[in-house]
Amino acid sequence: MEPPRTTPTARRPRAVVLVCLIAVLLALASDAVFGLKGVRIWNPEAIRAGEQLRLSCDYDLEGVPLYSIKWYFGDQEFYRFVPKESPPTRVFPLSGTTSVDISESDDHSVTLTNLPRDMSGHYKCEISADAPLFHTQIKESYITIIEEPQSAPLMFAGKLKYIKDEPVTINCTSYSAFPATNLTWFINDKKVTNSTKYSRTTSWVTAEDDGLLTSRSRLELATHADYFPGGRMMVRCESNQFLLYKKYSLIELMDDSPRLAQMISPTAVLRSGGPQASSADRFSTGYAFVLVAIVAHRIAPYLLR
Repeated sequence: MEPPRTTPTARRPRAVVLVCLIAVLLALASDAVFGLKGVRIWNPEAIRAGEQLRLSCDYDLEGVPLYSIKWYFGDQEFYRFVPKESPPTRVFPLSGTTSVDISESDDHSVTLTNLPRDMSGHYKCEISADAPLFHTQIKESYITIIEEPQSAPLMFAGKLKYIKDEPVTINCTSYSAFPATNLTWFINDKKVTNSTKYSRTTSWVTAEDDGLLTSRSRLELATHADYFPGGRMMVRCESNQFLLYKKYSLIELMDDSPRLAQMISPTAVLRSGGPQASSADRFSTGYAFVLVAIVAHRIAPYLLR
Protein backbone atom coordinates (compact mmCIF):
# COMPACT_ATOMS: atom_id res chain seq x y z
CA MET A 1 0.00 0.00 0.00
CA GLU A 2 1.42 3.41 -1.00
CA PRO A 3 1.91 6.11 1.72
CA PRO A 4 -0.47 9.05 1.53
CA ARG A 5 0.76 11.89 -0.62
CA THR A 6 1.22 15.37 0.90
CA THR A 7 -0.93 17.83 -0.94
CA PRO A 8 0.11 21.50 -1.50
CA THR A 9 -2.67 22.53 0.85
CA ALA A 10 -1.23 20.38 3.65
CA ARG A 11 2.29 21.75 3.06
CA ARG A 12 1.13 25.40 3.28
CA PRO A 13 0.75 25.64 7.13
CA ARG A 14 4.22 24.21 7.54
CA ALA A 15 5.64 26.80 5.20
CA VAL A 16 3.91 29.59 7.07
CA VAL A 17 5.35 28.38 10.36
CA LEU A 18 8.81 28.15 8.81
CA VAL A 19 8.59 31.69 7.42
CA CYS A 20 7.49 33.05 10.80
CA LEU A 21 10.32 31.24 12.54
CA ILE A 22 12.86 32.69 10.10
CA ALA A 23 11.39 36.17 10.61
CA VAL A 24 11.73 35.84 14.37
CA LEU A 25 15.33 34.65 14.06
CA LEU A 26 16.14 37.55 11.74
CA ALA A 27 14.57 39.99 14.17
CA LEU A 28 16.62 38.59 17.02
CA ALA A 29 19.75 38.70 14.92
CA SER A 30 19.12 42.27 13.86
CA ASP A 31 18.42 43.22 17.46
CA ALA A 32 21.77 41.73 18.48
CA VAL A 33 23.59 43.67 15.79
CA PHE A 34 21.58 46.85 15.40
CA GLY A 35 19.49 46.87 18.58
CA LEU A 36 18.89 49.59 21.16
CA LYS A 37 21.37 49.15 23.98
CA GLY A 38 22.90 50.84 26.96
CA VAL A 39 19.82 52.78 28.08
CA ARG A 40 20.54 54.48 31.42
CA ILE A 41 18.86 57.31 33.29
CA TRP A 42 20.89 59.88 35.24
CA ASN A 43 19.35 61.99 37.97
CA PRO A 44 19.97 63.26 41.51
CA GLU A 45 18.64 61.18 44.36
CA ALA A 46 16.93 64.24 45.86
CA ILE A 47 16.58 68.00 45.36
CA ARG A 48 15.13 70.83 47.46
CA ALA A 49 11.59 72.00 46.75
CA GLY A 50 11.56 74.88 44.28
CA GLU A 51 14.85 73.91 42.69
CA GLN A 52 15.52 72.88 39.10
CA LEU A 53 15.62 69.18 38.15
CA ARG A 54 17.64 67.97 35.17
CA LEU A 55 17.11 64.42 33.94
CA SER A 56 19.33 62.70 31.36
CA CYS A 57 18.93 59.46 29.43
CA ASP A 58 21.87 57.78 27.72
CA TYR A 59 21.37 55.21 24.96
CA ASP A 60 23.17 53.50 22.09
CA LEU A 61 21.13 53.04 18.88
CA GLU A 62 24.05 51.32 17.09
CA GLY A 63 23.46 53.01 13.80
CA VAL A 64 19.65 53.03 13.85
CA PRO A 65 17.99 56.49 13.81
CA LEU A 66 16.13 57.71 16.88
CA TYR A 67 12.37 57.65 16.52
CA SER A 68 11.45 59.30 19.81
CA ILE A 69 12.37 59.93 23.44
CA LYS A 70 9.57 60.41 25.94
CA TRP A 71 9.64 61.38 29.62
CA TYR A 72 7.00 60.45 32.20
CA PHE A 73 6.21 61.32 35.79
CA GLY A 74 4.55 58.12 36.93
CA ASP A 75 2.36 57.32 33.91
CA GLN A 76 1.90 60.96 32.88
CA GLU A 77 3.92 62.04 29.85
CA PHE A 78 5.35 65.55 30.14
CA TYR A 79 8.00 65.76 27.39
CA ARG A 80 8.48 64.23 23.93
CA PHE A 81 11.24 64.62 21.35
CA VAL A 82 10.62 63.26 17.82
CA PRO A 83 13.39 64.25 15.35
CA LYS A 84 11.20 63.80 12.25
CA GLU A 85 8.53 66.20 13.49
CA SER A 86 8.65 69.98 13.26
CA PRO A 87 9.14 71.25 15.82
CA PRO A 88 10.68 68.10 17.30
CA THR A 89 9.71 68.91 20.90
CA ARG A 90 6.29 68.64 22.52
CA VAL A 91 5.46 69.54 26.13
CA PHE A 92 2.49 68.29 28.16
CA PRO A 93 1.29 70.19 31.25
CA LEU A 94 2.04 69.00 34.76
CA SER A 95 0.03 69.84 37.83
CA GLY A 96 0.97 72.72 40.09
CA THR A 97 3.84 75.10 39.39
CA THR A 98 6.12 72.62 37.64
CA SER A 99 7.00 73.35 34.03
CA VAL A 100 9.43 72.14 31.35
CA ASP A 101 12.28 74.44 30.33
CA ILE A 102 12.40 73.72 26.57
CA SER A 103 15.59 75.73 26.12
CA GLU A 104 17.37 73.25 28.42
CA SER A 105 15.81 70.10 26.93
CA ASP A 106 16.83 68.00 23.92
CA ASP A 107 17.09 64.43 22.56
CA HIS A 108 18.83 63.20 25.73
CA SER A 109 17.82 65.50 28.60
CA VAL A 110 14.86 67.38 30.01
CA THR A 111 14.80 70.15 32.63
CA LEU A 112 11.94 70.81 35.06
CA THR A 113 11.54 73.95 37.18
CA ASN A 114 9.71 74.86 40.41
CA LEU A 115 9.11 71.36 41.72
CA PRO A 116 7.03 71.03 44.92
CA ARG A 117 7.37 68.10 47.29
CA ASP A 118 4.39 66.27 45.74
CA MET A 119 6.48 65.82 42.59
CA SER A 120 8.45 63.16 44.46
CA GLY A 121 8.05 59.88 42.63
CA HIS A 122 9.10 57.72 39.68
CA TYR A 123 10.47 59.41 36.55
CA LYS A 124 10.70 57.32 33.36
CA CYS A 125 12.62 57.64 30.12
CA GLU A 126 11.27 55.79 27.06
CA ILE A 127 13.59 55.41 24.04
CA SER A 128 12.31 54.12 20.68
CA ALA A 129 14.46 53.32 17.65
CA ASP A 130 13.19 54.08 14.16
CA ALA A 131 11.83 51.71 11.50
CA PRO A 132 11.76 48.93 10.68
CA LEU A 133 11.85 47.39 14.17
CA PHE A 134 10.96 50.34 16.46
CA HIS A 135 12.77 48.77 19.40
CA THR A 136 11.75 50.42 22.70
CA GLN A 137 13.27 50.43 26.19
CA ILE A 138 12.12 52.16 29.38
CA LYS A 139 14.24 53.06 32.41
CA GLU A 140 12.98 54.71 35.58
CA SER A 141 14.30 56.22 38.80
CA TYR A 142 12.79 57.52 42.04
CA ILE A 143 13.48 61.15 43.00
CA THR A 144 12.60 62.82 46.31
CA ILE A 145 11.73 66.53 46.53
CA ILE A 146 12.60 67.58 50.09
CA GLU A 147 11.42 70.38 52.35
CA GLU A 148 13.99 71.21 55.02
CA PRO A 149 13.17 71.97 58.67
CA GLN A 150 13.15 75.66 59.49
CA SER A 151 15.46 75.25 62.50
CA ALA A 152 18.01 72.95 64.07
CA PRO A 153 16.67 70.07 66.18
CA LEU A 154 15.48 70.95 69.69
CA MET A 155 16.92 69.04 72.65
CA PHE A 156 15.49 68.78 76.18
CA ALA A 157 16.95 67.15 79.28
CA GLY A 158 15.25 67.14 82.67
CA LYS A 159 18.38 68.50 84.32
CA LEU A 160 22.06 69.03 83.58
CA LYS A 161 23.71 67.47 86.66
CA TYR A 162 23.58 63.78 87.54
CA ILE A 163 25.06 61.45 90.11
CA LYS A 164 26.59 58.06 89.39
CA ASP A 165 24.21 55.43 87.90
CA GLU A 166 21.34 57.91 87.79
CA PRO A 167 19.13 57.42 84.69
CA VAL A 168 19.35 60.14 82.03
CA THR A 169 16.61 60.86 79.48
CA ILE A 170 17.11 63.36 76.66
CA ASN A 171 14.55 64.14 73.95
CA CYS A 172 15.30 65.50 70.47
CA THR A 173 12.71 66.87 68.02
CA SER A 174 13.04 68.01 64.40
CA TYR A 175 9.87 69.78 63.23
CA SER A 176 8.14 70.23 59.87
CA ALA A 177 10.09 68.47 57.14
CA PHE A 178 9.51 66.24 54.13
CA PRO A 179 10.45 63.50 54.18
CA ALA A 180 10.98 63.04 57.91
CA THR A 181 14.56 63.81 58.93
CA ASN A 182 16.85 61.12 60.32
CA LEU A 183 17.91 61.76 63.92
CA THR A 184 21.26 60.43 65.10
CA TRP A 185 22.75 60.59 68.61
CA PHE A 186 26.40 61.13 69.54
CA ILE A 187 27.99 60.89 73.00
CA ASN A 188 31.37 62.62 73.26
CA ASP A 189 31.53 62.62 69.42
CA LYS A 190 30.92 58.86 69.21
CA LYS A 191 27.82 57.69 67.34
CA VAL A 192 25.26 55.86 69.46
CA THR A 193 24.40 52.44 67.99
CA ASN A 194 22.66 49.30 69.18
CA SER A 195 25.99 48.10 70.58
CA THR A 196 26.64 51.25 72.64
CA LYS A 197 26.77 50.28 76.32
CA TYR A 198 24.36 51.58 78.94
CA SER A 199 22.15 53.34 76.35
CA ARG A 200 18.94 52.90 74.37
CA THR A 201 17.26 55.03 71.69
CA THR A 202 13.63 55.18 70.59
CA SER A 203 12.52 57.09 67.48
CA TRP A 204 9.16 57.83 65.85
CA VAL A 205 7.52 60.17 63.32
CA THR A 206 4.28 62.17 63.60
CA ALA A 207 2.34 63.79 60.74
CA GLU A 208 1.30 67.45 60.75
CA ASP A 209 -1.85 68.93 59.25
CA ASP A 210 -0.06 70.34 56.19
CA GLY A 211 1.53 67.02 55.27
CA LEU A 212 4.93 67.78 56.75
CA LEU A 213 6.48 65.36 59.22
CA THR A 214 8.04 65.74 62.67
CA SER A 215 10.81 63.38 63.80
CA ARG A 216 11.28 62.60 67.49
CA SER A 217 13.89 60.54 69.30
CA ARG A 218 14.63 59.70 72.92
CA LEU A 219 18.03 58.75 74.36
CA GLU A 220 18.06 56.84 77.65
CA LEU A 221 21.27 55.97 79.46
CA ALA A 222 22.89 55.56 82.85
CA THR A 223 25.53 57.99 84.07
CA HIS A 224 28.39 55.54 83.89
CA ALA A 225 31.88 56.85 84.59
CA ASP A 226 32.93 56.03 81.01
CA TYR A 227 30.63 58.80 79.75
CA PHE A 228 32.10 61.52 81.99
CA PRO A 229 35.78 61.99 81.21
CA GLY A 230 36.80 64.98 83.27
CA GLY A 231 33.34 65.07 84.85
CA ARG A 232 31.56 66.24 81.66
CA MET A 233 29.57 64.54 78.90
CA MET A 234 28.67 66.10 75.53
CA VAL A 235 25.47 64.80 73.90
CA ARG A 236 24.69 65.75 70.30
CA CYS A 237 21.52 65.19 68.27
CA GLU A 238 22.03 65.44 64.51
CA SER A 239 19.21 65.87 61.96
CA ASN A 240 19.76 65.14 58.26
CA GLN A 241 18.02 64.57 54.91
CA PHE A 242 20.03 62.79 52.23
CA LEU A 243 23.19 64.85 51.55
CA LEU A 244 21.28 68.13 51.30
CA TYR A 245 20.55 69.04 54.93
CA LYS A 246 22.40 68.53 58.24
CA LYS A 247 22.09 70.47 61.48
CA TYR A 248 22.63 69.54 65.12
CA SER A 249 22.20 70.68 68.72
CA LEU A 250 24.36 70.03 71.81
CA ILE A 251 23.79 69.54 75.54
CA GLU A 252 26.57 69.34 78.13
CA LEU A 253 25.88 67.22 81.22
CA MET A 254 27.88 67.35 84.48
CA ASP A 255 28.84 64.54 86.83
CA ASP A 256 27.52 65.66 90.22
CA SER A 257 28.46 62.49 92.13
CA PRO A 258 29.79 63.14 95.69
CA ARG A 259 33.57 62.90 95.98
CA LEU A 260 35.71 61.91 98.99
CA ALA A 261 37.59 64.83 100.57
CA GLN A 262 41.37 64.69 100.22
CA MET A 263 42.91 63.34 103.50
CA ILE A 264 46.36 64.53 104.68
CA SER A 265 48.05 62.49 107.39
CA PRO A 266 49.46 64.26 110.52
CA THR A 267 52.81 62.58 109.96
CA ALA A 268 53.14 64.17 106.54
CA VAL A 269 52.34 67.59 107.98
CA LEU A 270 54.97 67.19 110.62
CA ARG A 271 57.53 66.04 108.09
CA SER A 272 56.89 68.95 105.78
CA GLY A 273 56.34 71.75 108.32
CA GLY A 274 57.75 70.57 111.69
CA PRO A 275 61.52 71.14 111.21
CA GLN A 276 60.98 74.59 109.69
CA ALA A 277 58.84 75.65 112.69
CA SER A 278 61.48 74.45 115.19
CA SER A 279 64.23 76.51 113.51
CA ALA A 280 62.08 79.62 113.57
CA ASP A 281 61.29 79.14 117.25
CA ARG A 282 65.00 78.83 118.16
CA PHE A 283 65.82 82.00 116.18
CA SER A 284 63.05 84.01 117.85
CA THR A 285 64.09 82.91 121.35
CA GLY A 286 67.76 83.75 120.83
CA TYR A 287 66.93 87.18 119.40
CA ALA A 288 64.78 87.97 122.46
CA PHE A 289 67.63 87.13 124.88
CA VAL A 290 69.99 89.48 123.00
CA LEU A 291 67.51 92.36 123.25
CA VAL A 292 67.05 91.80 126.98
CA ALA A 293 70.84 91.81 127.55
CA ILE A 294 71.30 95.08 125.66
CA VAL A 295 68.50 96.80 127.54
CA ALA A 296 69.84 95.59 130.89
CA HIS A 297 73.31 96.85 130.07
CA ARG A 298 71.93 100.30 129.23
CA ILE A 299 69.79 100.82 132.29
CA ALA A 300 72.00 99.10 134.90
CA PRO A 301 74.14 102.28 135.70
CA TYR A 302 71.04 104.29 136.44
CA LEU A 303 69.63 101.64 138.75
CA LEU A 304 72.86 101.46 140.80
CA ARG A 305 73.13 105.25 141.61
